[in-house]
Amino acid sequence: MDWQVYALDLERGWKVWEFRTGKPVVSSPAFGDGKIFIGSVDGSLYAIEAASGKERWRFETQGQITSSPAYADGAVYFGGVDGNVYSVEAKNGRLRWSFKTGGPIPGSPVVHEGVVYIGSMDHKVYALKA
Repeated sequence: MDWQVYALDLERGWKVWEFRTGKPVVSSPAFGDGKIFIGSVDGSLYAIEAASGKERWRFETQGQITSSPAYADGAVYFGGVDGNVYSVEAKNGRLRWSFKTGGPIPGSPVVHEGVVYIGSMDHKVYALKA
């Protein structure tokens, strides 16, 4: 596990930039709107400018984020160990909505035709209107 997110030059393999989070990153990134979105064990979802590696915004939750985010139609969706599914605006990190499940959410959402599908450790899969 690493506390860094790296961008590499595909042709040369050189590091273009690196970004440090507050704690380890265990999820995969999502890309949209010119930004990389990544969750961290520090409880924050980060929006990093893809071209420069600069932080654009940070959304803080009440627990670790191990869920990989999903980007769709200007929003970022992810789950937290706090048991919430979140939808935030990709451009500024403002909360659109959250939904409380009955358990932590270590897995990642899938967004299809306006529906967010995500499983929780309460042994349920949720289908939420995006």
